[in-house]
Amino acid sequence: MLLLRVNHGGLEPEVTEDTLPYQRNFPALARSPRETRKGFGAANLESEDGTDDERGFQRMMNKQRSSFFLQRSSGGSLLRRGYSLQQRTAASETPTFIKVNHKSHNYFGIKIDTVETEILIPGYQASNDVIFFARLDHELQKVNEFYLVKEMEFQKHAEILDMQMRTLFELKIEEERKGYNKPKPPLPSWVSDSEFDLTTPITRRRIFNRQRSIQVMDAVVSQHNEVLFKTILNHNGMTNAIEDPKEQLSDIDEVEKWSSPDYILNNAADEVEDPRLWRSQPSVRSRKRHKLVDQALPELRTDEPRLETSRAAGTILEGEEGSSVQVRIQDSETMLRDAFIEFYRGLTLLKGYRQLNRQAFNKILKKYDKATDRDVKKIYLKEVETSYFNSSEKVSFLLNWVESMFADFFMEGDRDKARNCLKPRTNKSPHGITFFLGLFTGCSIALVVAYAAVLHVETANLTPEQQKSRFMIYMSSVFPVFSMTALVLLHMYLYGLNVFFWTRTRINYSFIFEFAPGTELDYRKVLLVTTGLTALFLMGIVGHLTATLYESPYTDFIPLVLLLILVLIVFFPFRYIYRSSRFFFLKTLLRLVTAPFYKVKLADFFLGDQLCSQVPVLRNIEYAMCYFIGGWFLTADGDKCTNNQNYLLGYYLISVLPYWWRLMQCLRRNVDEGGLMHLANAGKYLSAMIAVITKIFYGRQASTVRLIAYILSSTIATVYQAYWDIVIDWGLLDLKSHNRWLRDKLILEDKNYVYYISMVSNIIFRLAWVLSITRFQFGGLDPHFTDFILAALEIIRRGNWNFYRLENEHLNNVGQYRATKSVPLPFEHKYSM
Repeated sequence: MLLLRVNHGGLEPEVTEDTLPYQRNFPALARSPRETRKGFGAANLESEDGTDDERGFQRMMNKQRSSFFLQRSSGGSLLRRGYSLQQRTAASETPTFIKVNHKSHNYFGIKIDTVETEILIPGYQASNDVIFFARLDHELQKVNEFYLVKEMEFQKHAEILDMQMRTLFELKIEEERKGYNKPKPPLPSWVSDSEFDLTTPITRRRIFNRQRSIQVMDAVVSQHNEVLFKTILNHNGMTNAIEDPKEQLSDIDEVEKWSSPDYILNNAADEVEDPRLWRSQPSVRSRKRHKLVDQALPELRTDEPRLETSRAAGTILEGEEGSSVQVRIQDSETMLRDAFIEFYRGLTLLKGYRQLNRQAFNKILKKYDKATDRDVKKIYLKEVETSYFNSSEKVSFLLNWVESMFADFFMEGDRDKARNCLKPRTNKSPHGITFFLGLFTGCSIALVVAYAAVLHVETANLTPEQQKSRFMIYMSSVFPVFSMTALVLLHMYLYGLNVFFWTRTRINYSFIFEFAPGTELDYRKVLLVTTGLTALFLMGIVGHLTATLYESPYTDFIPLVLLLILVLIVFFPFRYIYRSSRFFFLKTLLRLVTAPFYKVKLADFFLGDQLCSQVPVLRNIEYAMCYFIGGWFLTADGDKCTNNQNYLLGYYLISVLPYWWRLMQCLRRNVDEGGLMHLANAGKYLSAMIAVITKIFYGRQASTVRLIAYILSSTIATVYQAYWDIVIDWGLLDLKSHNRWLRDKLILEDKNYVYYISMVSNIIFRLAWVLSITRFQFGGLDPHFTDFILAALEIIRRGNWNFYRLENEHLNNVGQYRATKSVPLPFEHKYSM
């Protein structure tokens, strides 16, 4: 190897045994700098005053030194300006630095080439270069195998979707045959009614195809394609294609041409008398059988899948009325539409994975060449380009298949509309959001100042006794209503802060919550709504205080109007104020309240945990209903509600209700998923319910036994919940982790002290939650204000819990390669189980 040492005259080569072969080929490299100058001509390297131009010499040396590190897999000449023919010939004979060897192995029945890089230059077999290329080969193999596994999963999913669409199509035919819907459209002259008669044997009738692109995909697949991919493209042996190999298409542009709606419409006249049938029904496949059907999986060579879909269509319609059948078909179309969108999204992610890894190998090799002054990038990138993950076109075929299928069934053949619907929409925040966010924030600050000024004016002429009397009336009548709104706004602010940090740390919260693409709210939109409601809330407080100053009899109408406005915003049916997000919240709340009758999603139990921290708010909702519906707001007498026995019974039941909902969700998840973990989680909420129940009995009649039972149950519930928060929900306190008392993977790895602070604060706030149940009073503060402070601390604890809960979920998704959500399908087949 050529070693360079720094001399006073610049870079001078050091002669070693490894450099002797290169000295013979490049004599100038063995000379001193001044001798080399003479060899190239001193006049060219000297300035006008006779001094040496060291920069020009170093550039010349760099060109010559880098020339013999250029490797070619098959040799070749280096056409460098300034080299003699002898030097170019010597350079072409320079051996390459690496050689890539291939070895084939079977992976899930498919042959994949693994590469093993061999270093050819003597003296490097034990260097770091060997380790580097060994790891690079290993990563290439991992990428190939992972890509193949995911590709096979998508192929199997495509097969299931195809069977679902076939069942839906036959269901529509059966509906028309039984006369549930409009009369059956006229058929082409060469198509007999027996082809739509489901009682006719399968072998005696032709099968309608859904779109032309499947035919093209079948034609593109060559004879050496894998068995599983043939099965999907051949639609379980039900498809026909072109027999002549010369007619097979291999260009993606031709695939686009054949599968475009314009081509289908223009060429439909040869096969269908009425071209309008191409819009109402799937296209008709050629009558020729595909040769690849015989090469499909043995269990799919029969007509059993086809018979199964026919039987499924007949079973669904059996015993159902026309209206229910139409509703079933509409629901099935909606579910399949969502399934295709999510499937297309997964294919797009897999295609992006291929491009990202291709770019990663390119950058790694570029850095290596730059650090070692070699040129192995061109050699190794050829292997990357021909590797399985970069050369397989199955994902492109499946993308084209989904676009065509989606266009034919859901977009009336419009391919462009299908692409726009399938592609994920980017959620943009216009500049107007930032403007109104600042406007509402400024208004809120101004209203706080106005509230302080009005309060000072009102209390200036009152004696201390009058001030205390008015304060007691205010705290017992209207304060619970305003505090309820303030706690909800605090929770919304913390959620906006959570979204901000989730976005900054790249936690995919929209995927975890299963938001519809393009409908998730970023932190600016959440804060925009929150600051707008805050300004409205402060306007109500200032207005109520001003009305009290003038002793108006309609003072308490102001908080009532404020509550009605908030309820109207939540249930506002029109497309304003982020209707999709509001309706998602209401649907999630409905699934929570009706647990365990619905399958539990993460958003469902996440909302349930939020309500467990909003128990004081639920109590205040009951108080507001009693206060306004009972008419006690006219006399500002809130004690009429709190002293009512029915109100107290509802008060205690509402305290237990969120934990009951979560308990039912855990039991439902245990039935659906199994395992003891959900039962243990149910025990956590059961312990909280027992603590609340013992508090109820102790509040009705104080005794030593009941006090001990209450303290013991509250202690067990607090320890249980704190342990579950830190160990299970956050995944921390792993004794085997290299991050002490934390876990191996941390998003905030450079700030791991934050995790310790969060664990300690979570335990402290859990104790504050226990104090809120015991109605503990700090000094001379009013009990209502004490409850408000403790409730605010619990909401702050929940906001802190939210970030780490989704961080742990995100890391689990990444570790298990979950990037697409599971969409339920309308029909059940044994092949889709």
